[in-house]
Amino acid sequence: MKLTKTVVGNFPFTQKGQVFYWDCELAGFGMYVGAKSKTWCVQQRIGNKTKRVVLGKYPTMTAEQARNAAKKAIGELASGIDTVQEKRESKIKAVTLGEVFADFLSARQLKPKTVKDYTGVMNNIYADWQKLPITDISRDAVERRHKKVGEERGEAYANLGARTLRSVLNYASAKYETGKGVSILPDNPVKRISQTRSWYRVERRTGHLKPHQLSAWFEAVLSIDNDTIRDYLLFVILTGCRKDESAKLQWADVDLIDKSYMLRDPKNKNPIQLPLSDYLVDMLIARKAKSSSAFVFPGEGVGGYLVEPKRQLAKVIEKTDMPFSMHDLRRTFVTIAESLDISAYSVKALVNHKQGEDVTSGYIQLTVERLRQPMQAITDFMLKSAGLKQSAEVVPLKQARG
Repeated sequence: MKLTKTVVGNFPFTQKGQVFYWDCELAGFGMYVGAKSKTWCVQQRIGNKTKRVVLGKYPTMTAEQARNAAKKAIGELASGIDTVQEKRESKIKAVTLGEVFADFLSARQLKPKTVKDYTGVMNNIYADWQKLPITDISRDAVERRHKKVGEERGEAYANLGARTLRSVLNYASAKYETGKGVSILPDNPVKRISQTRSWYRVERRTGHLKPHQLSAWFEAVLSIDNDTIRDYLLFVILTGCRKDESAKLQWADVDLIDKSYMLRDPKNKNPIQLPLSDYLVDMLIARKAKSSSAFVFPGEGVGGYLVEPKRQLAKVIEKTDMPFSMHDLRRTFVTIAESLDISAYSVKALVNHKQGEDVTSGYIQLTVERLRQPMQAITDFMLKSAGLKQSAEVVPLKQARG
């Protein structure tokens, strides 16, 4: 039948599925009717494939408008122009940085803190680029933004921003392709910074407590009246455990009989069981006896565990006149371990660093018992340096705390 206003107006909606109606005068011009809508379309066979192009909805698009649009679409299809593919590729090429970043976050299994850090960098450094198509982000623009952030916000932050953008655009390069399988972003514009050697040279932080400073540090920490914060700081420095992993430690992951603890979701994604020194076992036994929380170091935050106690850290720093960060305590542990000639493999295991790609590390299996002596040796050294250990036996916790 000829598809006119009167004819298509009388087409009934379906109970389910779709029904197609084709025009008797213009081959390939038709309409499909569903349960709630009527849609104009054209359909042509190109090569071995049938291509269908949606023209618009009725009655928003009239029968006359649809017929004219169909003639144009049929002509394009007949000449080999795949309008559907062109529209799809145009849409892909127009994908914005904000859209790519949202896809990037949903595609990767990231911890909430990592998502927060990535989002902060993107919103602070590239807020005005969020609605910009990624294909419009030029190498010159990346280089200028990197330099501007370095001058205004700091060189380390500029490098962090560029690395974050590079990761997002690397994802886009792999994810978004044309119909022929060609990436819409074949060259990551952040490469310009490497090609021009424009990365800022930022010295790695090396802050840590020296042996002669441990006496004052331990004295200040042991005088903290909040036993959760006090014990938390002692746990971090005596295990080298990351601050967040220490704060989130649960009693279910502590075995006081075996004198060990388990990190189930560490930063490197490799769960590991690690030994506890005698000093820490005594401390944890005392804590568990009066604990009513699932967390070893509970706090009043949303998560239920302790949040970095910045105010108490400031008091310790003021009392000792030794500025330090929580990560400095981890560096202190590693530095002392190395000074005691503990093997590099054992040190990496104790702080749960990746062992690397060398063949030998793949053969070495460091058990809890194999790591117990190194862990105890590090604790003994710190307590001796702090004046809390006089002999081969660790001073009882109550005595150490005065």
